[in-house]
Amino acid sequence: MAEIKKLKLSFERKRVDDDLLHVPLESAEHAYQLFKEMENEIREKVICVHLTEKYQIISFEVVSIGTQSYAIADPVEILRGAVLVHAAKIIIIHNHPLGSPEPSAADIKGAKSLKEKSAVLNIELRDAIIIGEGGFVSLAERGLI
Repeated sequence: MAEIKKLKLSFERKRVDDDLLHVPLESAEHAYQLFKEMENEIREKVICVHLTEKYQIISFEVVSIGTQSYAIADPVEILRGAVLVHAAKIIIIHNHPLGSPEPSAADIKGAKSLKEKSAVLNIELRDAIIIGEGGFVSLAERGLI
């Protein structure tokens, strides 16, 4: 007898302040406050936040964990969860464990590519945020995506 795989989607909960969760996620500062603890990570991590059309948080997913200097974030991996939860918008957040939140050329190129690919699925890449030592950079606020 052969076997077939069953796809199982489950959710875990992350405790956050009520003030941060029960309002639309419309600013990079708000996203930074939700995931500020990424400043203390020793490896680069990529998170995708799934949003409704009105910027309400549906869920978030850790899509990649890399080394202290890079993480590979395949657009298919990023968008899979967004499609499964019927997200209208996404925000990508990753950290730079070695310090500065300034985006690299690869960060900008990857965000632009993801924006194009997500648009094909009618999912808006709202922002790509980099968290570093003591702060963050929003690629959308800088006009880079």
